[in-house]
Order: sequence, then structure tokens, then C-alpha cells
Amino acid sequence: MAERTAPAPFALSHQMPELGPLDGARVLVNVVVNLEHWTLDAPMPRAALPAPQGVSVVPDVANHSWVLYGLRAGLPRLAAALAPLGTAVTVALNADVIDHYPQVAELVADLGWDVIGHGVRQRSIQTYDDEAPVIAEALDRIAERFGRPRGWLSPGMSQTDDSLRLLREHGVEFGHDWMIDDRPVWLETSAGPIVGLPYTLALNDVTTYVVQHQPDGSLADRTLRSLVVHGAEAARNPVVVPIGLHPHVMGVAHRIGEIETIVDAVNGAEGVAPFTSSQVHDWFVGQVPAP
Repeated sequence: MAERTAPAPFALSHQMPELGPLDGARVLVNVVVNLEHWTLDAPMPRAALPAPQGVSVVPDVANHSWVLYGLRAGLPRLAAALAPLGTAVTVALNADVIDHYPQVAELVADLGWDVIGHGVRQRSIQTYDDEAPVIAEALDRIAERFGRPRGWLSPGMSQTDDSLRLLREHGVEFGHDWMIDDRPVWLETSAGPIVGLPYTLALNDVTTYVVQHQPDGSLADRTLRSLVVHGAEAARNPVVVPIGLHPHVMGVAHRIGEIETIVDAVNGAEGVAPFTSSQVHDWFVGQVPAP
């Protein structure tokens, strides 16, 4: 078998096509809020509190409660903090959220946030015997509630060798999993090209706080310093600054002020503006046609 390679020709970032601004902005901030269902019938996808003796337990009440608190209390808090961005917020949605937490789906609809697919539940696609029906189910169930999603972010950014092809065959126009540049890129599949939008591990609350255990304030600090650098780089070519959020991580009382700081910085900086994933896709495709 040939060595696996990324589905896009390699290029240095400064060799990417030159793009025009979007509605006057050259720094496009793309906030993605992940809304997830963690079933009590299986080990949790991630743990804030390791089980005693290192044993994986089912049901995992402590870690399920962590995420459930995020949906019940953290999400309303996060939505209020993001309100100054208007509808320029994207939701990566587990389809199970629609049925298990209908009040969450109603809130997302009321806010007018952009919705993209995020699997059926928070479970790596690598753990399924057949991923095609999983993708189809997620897209169909989201379509019934919000309209057909144009984009996708895999749970844990996990893909198989077939994922991009299957997503394209199901009509998905863009995905966030291939985080290889500060600007969108065209990705190759046997079913035709699909746009790879930027996403992030650096400006992501899970990697910052749950994985790296950074001190509170780190996400806001990273974001503000990133905006300074990207603002200078965008003078030559516009950039996308994705920010990945989860209500159980950032919707807690001691961190919500960071979101308010980030929102103020985005709305207060010249040449910086928030956009949804779909808006970023359309901006790119309008200037760089599919190969």
C-alpha cells in the first residue's frame, strides 16, 4: 500500500492564492461551538475526572455530568457572551443532541447560528464498522431540523481513508478536519474536490485546558496574541482565525469572561470580523475555483 499523504498538494502558506477581503475584513474570525451528546451507555470520550484505580466505568456519572452541565448551564452563559457576534457563529452538532436535548436545538435555531455536521454522537468514526450510514444519519437528522448542513467537523477530527470521499458523495461542501493552513484549501477525493477550512488545536478550549492543563486566561491570551500576528500577516493576504469552543469547558463561571474579552477584541479591531464556516467557504470558492 502506498504511503498515506495529505489530500492537498503541499505549498508554503505564502504561496497560497491571494484573496480579497470579505465585507472589508482581512482577518476572518470563525467561532465554532461544539454541541455534543455523550451517551451514558459507553465510556466517555474524554474525562475531566479519571475513574478511581484507572478503571473505565459505565455509567461514568462524573464525566457525563461535566458535559451535561455544559449544555444546561454553560451553553446559555456562552450564548450570552457570544451575542455581540450576532449570527456569525457556527455550531458543530451531534445529531443526537436534537432528540436528547430539544431545548438546545431550539436555542440554536432561535440564535440563527450556522449548523454543520459533527457525527451522530461524540464517538470517533474509527470505532464504527461502517461509517457511511453514520454520515448519512447525521446529515439527514440535522437536515430535518435545520436544513441540509453544508459542512462537517468530525468528532475528535478523526477520519478514515474513506471519510472525505463519503462526505463529498453525501453533498458536503467543506470540512474542518484538515487543519493545514490559515486559509481554506481544496482537498482531493475520488468523488471530487471538497474545501478544507481552517480549524485549530491552538485556539481550542479542550486542548488548552483539558489536555494541556494551561492556567485560566490562556485561551484569551492566545487569541489576542494570535490576532496581532494575523492582523499583520493579513495585510498581504487575508487569514482565517478559527476558535473552537465547548460549553462544558468555556461556559463555566470562571472562564466566561475570557469569551467576553475575545468577543470585544474581535468586534473592536479594524479589519477583523466574525464569520460562519459557510460564509468563509463561499468567500474562498468565489475566488479560487475548484481544481
